Amino acid sequence: MLPTTELCTMTHAKKFGFNSLGVACALLLCLFPSCHSDDQIVTEFRDDGAHLFNNIEVNPSNGIVYVGAVNKVYKLNPNLLTWNAVITGPFPDSIKCLQGECKYEKPLTDNFNKILLVDEDRDWLIVCGSIFQGVCEVKDLNNVSRIVRKQDSQFVAASNATASTVGFLSKGPYQQAVLVVGTTVATHVIDGRIDVSQYWGKIPAVSSRTLNDTASIFDFAVKSPPPSDKGTFVHFQRGGTRYELTYPIEYIYGFTDNDFNYLLTIQRQSLEVGTPYISKIVRFCQSDVEFNSFTEMQLNCGDYPLLQAASVGPLGKELAAKYSMSANAKVLLGVFAKSSSSHSGIPVSDAALCIFKIYDIDKTFNQSHQQCNEGYGSSISWISSLNCYKSVSDSLCKPDFAYLNGTVPISSSPTATFTDTFLTAVAVNSIHNDTVVFLGTRNGTIMKLNINSPTSAYVYDEVVVDAGSPVNSDLNFDPEQQHLYVMTEYKLSKLRVQSCYGHVTCSECLGARDAYCGWCFTDNNSRCSMQGECLAGDWVYYRNSYCAAIDRVEPQHLQVTQKKTLKIYVSNLPAVERAFICVFDVGLRHLETVAVKQEGGSVISCSTPDTDRLIATLVPSLEEEFYTTKLAVRVSGNDVDIVSTNFTFFDCSRYRSCYGCMENNFGCTWCTSTGRCTHNPDQYCEDRADNVHSASSVSVGQHRGSLDCPMIIQTSAEILVASGEYLQLLVGVRNLLPALMTSYDCQFNIDGIITETDAYLNESAETISCESALFQYSRKVDIVKAPFAVVWGIKKLPLDDKNPVDVTVYKCSEMAALCGGCLLLDPKYHCGWCDDGTCNTQKQCLSGPWFDSINGTICANPVITNFSPTSSPLEGETVITIEGSNLGISFDDISPYVTVAEQPCNCSAYRDLYVPASRIVCSTSRVRSITSGDIVVLVRGDSRYVATSTEIFSYVDPQLEGIYPTVGPQSGGTKLTIAGQYLDAGSSVKVFIISQPKDTAGSDSRVEKRQATAVEQSCSVVYQNSSHLICLTSEAKGTGSAIVQVKFDKAVKNLLGIPFEYKQDPYINSTASSLENGKGIGGIPSGGLKVYVQGYNLDIILSPKLRVILGNRDYKSDCVCLNSTLMVCDSPQFPAAAAVLGERPQALEYGFIMDNVFSLLNASSQQEALGKFTLYPDPVVHSFSEVGQIKKYKTDYLAISIDNQCEVCNQEDFFKVWIGQEPCNVSSVAATLINCIPPAVQPGRDTKEQYPDVTVVVGGVRKYVIGYLQYDTEDLLLPIWAIILIVTVGVLLILVIIIVVVKYCMNMSESEKEAKTMRQRFDWIEMQVAAECKDAFAELQTDVTFPSEDVSGFGILFHDYKNYALKVLFPNELNYAVLGDIEVEDETRRPVINKALSQFSQLIDNKTFLLLFVRTLESDKYFTMKDRNVFASYLMVALQGNMEYCTDILKTLLADLIEKSMQGNGNPKVLLRRTESVAEKMLPAWFTFLLYPLLKVSPSLSTAQGQSFSIHCSRSVCPFYCNCCYQMFIFAVVCLSAAVFLCVCMYPCCWCFFIFWLTCSHQLFLF
Repeated sequence: MLPTTELCTMTHAKKFGFNSLGVACALLLCLFPSCHSDDQIVTEFRDDGAHLFNNIEVNPSNGIVYVGAVNKVYKLNPNLLTWNAVITGPFPDSIKCLQGECKYEKPLTDNFNKILLVDEDRDWLIVCGSIFQGVCEVKDLNNVSRIVRKQDSQFVAASNATASTVGFLSKGPYQQAVLVVGTTVATHVIDGRIDVSQYWGKIPAVSSRTLNDTASIFDFAVKSPPPSDKGTFVHFQRGGTRYELTYPIEYIYGFTDNDFNYLLTIQRQSLEVGTPYISKIVRFCQSDVEFNSFTEMQLNCGDYPLLQAASVGPLGKELAAKYSMSANAKVLLGVFAKSSSSHSGIPVSDAALCIFKIYDIDKTFNQSHQQCNEGYGSSISWISSLNCYKSVSDSLCKPDFAYLNGTVPISSSPTATFTDTFLTAVAVNSIHNDTVVFLGTRNGTIMKLNINSPTSAYVYDEVVVDAGSPVNSDLNFDPEQQHLYVMTEYKLSKLRVQSCYGHVTCSECLGARDAYCGWCFTDNNSRCSMQGECLAGDWVYYRNSYCAAIDRVEPQHLQVTQKKTLKIYVSNLPAVERAFICVFDVGLRHLETVAVKQEGGSVISCSTPDTDRLIATLVPSLEEEFYTTKLAVRVSGNDVDIVSTNFTFFDCSRYRSCYGCMENNFGCTWCTSTGRCTHNPDQYCEDRADNVHSASSVSVGQHRGSLDCPMIIQTSAEILVASGEYLQLLVGVRNLLPALMTSYDCQFNIDGIITETDAYLNESAETISCESALFQYSRKVDIVKAPFAVVWGIKKLPLDDKNPVDVTVYKCSEMAALCGGCLLLDPKYHCGWCDDGTCNTQKQCLSGPWFDSINGTICANPVITNFSPTSSPLEGETVITIEGSNLGISFDDISPYVTVAEQPCNCSAYRDLYVPASRIVCSTSRVRSITSGDIVVLVRGDSRYVATSTEIFSYVDPQLEGIYPTVGPQSGGTKLTIAGQYLDAGSSVKVFIISQPKDTAGSDSRVEKRQATAVEQSCSVVYQNSSHLICLTSEAKGTGSAIVQVKFDKAVKNLLGIPFEYKQDPYINSTASSLENGKGIGGIPSGGLKVYVQGYNLDIILSPKLRVILGNRDYKSDCVCLNSTLMVCDSPQFPAAAAVLGERPQALEYGFIMDNVFSLLNASSQQEALGKFTLYPDPVVHSFSEVGQIKKYKTDYLAISIDNQCEVCNQEDFFKVWIGQEPCNVSSVAATLINCIPPAVQPGRDTKEQYPDVTVVVGGVRKYVIGYLQYDTEDLLLPIWAIILIVTVGVLLILVIIIVVVKYCMNMSESEKEAKTMRQRFDWIEMQVAAECKDAFAELQTDVTFPSEDVSGFGILFHDYKNYALKVLFPNELNYAVLGDIEVEDETRRPVINKALSQFSQLIDNKTFLLLFVRTLESDKYFTMKDRNVFASYLMVALQGNMEYCTDILKTLLADLIEKSMQGNGNPKVLLRRTESVAEKMLPAWFTFLLYPLLKVSPSLSTAQGQSFSIHCSRSVCPFYCNCCYQMFIFAVVCLSAAVFLCVCMYPCCWCFFIFWLTCSHQLFLF
């Protein structure tokens, strides 16, 4: 059992601040095996919301963990269980505004945690984020949701995700507590250009800010009054010039020691662009009120210039002594990386660890100040341009010269270096006089180092914490230094500092060289543990002790059928009280026997297991002659081995030959008479005198060792026989026993068939003769091996054959089919050429002459089958390879006799490449003009043996005509295509790109002229034909134009007039999924998402590709360059098996394949600003839920339900919808919905179904068939009989129509008369209506007057606006829902509901959404008339605050209503009478809102009509009625005006609005 953790005691539980419930939970956790897991990762913390982690802090007093993430801050207990969390974003923000009101658009912006610090003295948690220009706030350590202090006007941190910010707590001037901050200016990409916050000038490079409990918190600790610009801060400013943007400084780490503050940075060596990037350390005094002591020094770590992470910690006693320091003295550790180039600040995966003594750092700083006082040195270039001058001041904190740039670098040699490793974090601890360093890597691994000396260290363990995710630079120990908190992008892990529990033996424990671990010897539980856990035993440490070890075992091995007592000699055997046991590990079983410790204490005796148990356990392994087991010595009742070794059980009977029986060391004996190997010859051998004993056997006999075994001695190296021939075999033998061995036979296994012949032993017993046997096989193969054996006696016992004898059976005809090949066979086969055209031995050549290579005969009919190349430049020296058959037997047969196009071809230089009879290599001669001809080979110069090619060989003059592309990157890799004629000429084509020499005509310098020599760069040819050459350019030393040169063997051709230009390598500034929103890039397994890439020189790459790394594989997709600064890529496809997604999307590394520009191959890892490629799961498209998956198409939009977790999958062209064979235009995409506009006419069908199918294509690859779409106007599919019936009825109908037309023509004149009468009557009716309207308005104008002074005392009854509007909108309701509070059963959900209502209000303010919302509701057949009225009333309530927007919506809806009415041939007179649309209900409400102010002020009007109305109403019984009449009159006038306005402005059909005005007026008069 492992020791219990601190959480298992009440004391520790109280120490960590647990309540009683927390104690109970902790105690319960200790009951489970996870408390004692051998895994070094104790526990982990993730957030299901996938918040990117930024910073971590551990409270040193109680171990509570605080995590700062994007948009969230967590408080965790030491076991990483969440105690408290607070949301810190996203919030609306803009770099152009402060927190609060802003005239610019403020999109939702993520809040990256930039500073997270624990202030124990005040119980504060200091949190600084990237939003609101980088402000900070103070939270309660016990409740991070509670804000203690906040200051919105002090900008502290960088305001984007990537700009560096380093902060730490320190002492400031006048002993006040301060926050020391180093900040890089944050840049933002807006509309494709780089921009900064307009408040960036208020954020200094380095500052010291007060933490006093006042309103000025986070202000500068000291600031001189104006006009002085001095204080505890430093700006990037020299004179009036600021350098923050042109000279960025990245802050890596900060710490305080004694009376100084320190910051570590990466920056250019000087202000000049192109100077190398280096690491620097900054120091200034804590008490300095104006930062005059601010000093920079270069920090060197060998050839590794770029600092990646740093830490301050103690050294162990032994290492501290080598540094001449006291034990536990603190040092600065830094991990550095090499730069990708001399002028680049991009690190590569080669790292080093360097250690700097803080004493040496201070000493170097002090020396620089002393030198400055003597007049040597200068100031920091980005602050001042002064030189040092002599001074008598010795003060380091109040120097006469400010802002010193140290001239002497602080250097250290690497303690350890790492190849192909990118280090991101470092932490150090000391234990047992050792120094242990923990290193984090970009691949999510923690490496543990033990440092022996300043220049020597070794990695003793590696732990994979989060594969593929970089380890954050914040590595924190718990208060007891027993655990290390390791944070990656989305996971926080609690890691044991030791790996003791994974080692099960002492040798493993001490061999691991883990400084924390040793072997604890106890009676009941020997184990690998830390020293503090070994309370009742001897603890052995790897530096000064040794494990117990077995020196030897007697006997060393044993026959498996025997049982004996073993003696085990052990050194360093520990003293224990319990008895020992021996354990034999046989397979998966453990066989135990009792062990006895003998006198002297170093020898243990134990017996082997019972033979029956042992054999039964070894049965699966008895195919081998011996079996090695592990023999271990343990303490009784303990499962841990004290010592162990290998012990072998053997079985002599498994050996099947005398030689094998003798060659082992097990002491076996070979029984010659029975042909058996045994460990007991007395029992198993019949004739003991003839036995052969092994050298280690205790048996006595004259035959000993493998050399005394009866065996065959091979008399020749190889036995050959042609198939179909007889062979008599004679072999040598040794150690035969004629008295015992009789009746010999020879056995041959010829292609699976056993042939046996009699054999005879000669008188000397040294050879055996086998009778002649026929060797023959039927398979069509050239050679068959026939194993051979000699057997004797009735039992047919074989003689030993140490080197098995095989007879090689062959067929000449299978070895060569042509004459030349036959003559070239090895003479040992005795093959030759028969006149019948076959290759055979002379015995098997039955007809005609036979000849071989020995008699010098030439094969007839030489043939050239092919040659290459087929052409040569005029300059010649083209190497031609000629292949064929019977092309001579030796090189001299053809050497001077090869001609090409009647020109000699030189073969002498290629003698080694000649293959007899089948291949000739020669080079062409030079010619003066273009010509062609045959290739001729004259074997031995004999005209009877001539081989002529069937194709023509040509001499040509290659020409270069053009190239594509004409530009490429300086790094090379451009696939350059050269066009021309005869470009396949010659045997060797080489392409060179020759840079243009500089013009040095006016220079006298020899150096300049020598440098002006043209530089030749090769271009590797990858494809060639007669009209095109394709090659890959190599890296150029510079940019500029170059000439393309092609060498065809000795011919040199230059392409003039069309140069190739090397340009600066492309660079990528940003990547986004959209040009509008600028979100990070991502994709789905199906691929197809657009990725927009911005940079420069992008269009010089011919075929760029996007590369995403998943697992150990690359997945690529093509890109298209739109211009030099913009490129569009499709996200790649991932196989379903590889793209297994967990609870959150995967963040993957990505880059770009752009020829040989390798700096972009892993762009995301080298440029953090590009972010990661986020792999989301494929969107899921749901099928139609209607019966039969048949959806009826009624509205203008088709809504498709989806489940889209992909945040970047909102590109409308990413989803394609097809209805049948025609597209459905996608108009909008949301997380759960796709809207598209189907074709106006039903498309054709892809299938045999009745309706067209609806297919959704995701990313161009994944297809979903979700159902069928039924159009209301679609044609019905009818059977044949119905069609015939319809045609018949149609014919009859046509006849009826003809009859009706004839009848109509007969009555036409009478109808015209009646129509004329009707028109006259209708005109008369119109005149009457107009006259009545005129009279009515005249009467209304004369009778209706304003209320007189008589009603002033009584007063006119008016409702206030709220009741007035409510009674009009909701006439039948008493309790108005719009005035009440929202009833929520669970009050914790009220913020969520309020947020949802706020978001819904924003959607209503979106015209597109609101119109689509209204149209969708009106298209629903279950949306009743009452529902329309209520909906319109609520909508008007929501829109009354923005009447311009309300009028625009009403205008659009009325236009749609009128258009729909006209398209449906409706009657305009009833347009606004049926109340079937939301617009009809909204219109009266609209008038209600607009007329209220006019009605309210109408009694005060002073007009003639008002006076007349007043007189009339003074005589009325009901003055209120008079007022209502007047209001109706005003309303009617307004209606008429509105009708005229709408008629002119909105729609050409004025009849509609005239009817509208009549309707309104009619309703009012009825009222």
